[in-house]
Amino acid sequence: MRSGRHGAARPPVGVLIQQDRVDFALFALIIVVALVSMVLTGPGSAVFWLAFVPVIATGVLAFRRIEHLSRLELRDSELL
Repeated sequence: MRSGRHGAARPPVGVLIQQDRVDFALFALIIVVALVSMVLTGPGSAVFWLAFVPVIATGVLAFRRIEHLSRLELRDSELL
């Protein structure tokens, strides 16, 4: 875990997710729709393999969003 200049630790991920519930709910919806399409089509279909793209992209976007929110939270705490 990285720390800021004054030793402030990052906030827990749950706190960051609560700040942007709508974004993370949309990320979860995208993953659920992709997984449902994968289950319904089966591994023999091209849709199954193309559904990996939104799952991976959503995972990357969620990770980047958490990192961004963490940096904002640390920056705000340093201003106090």
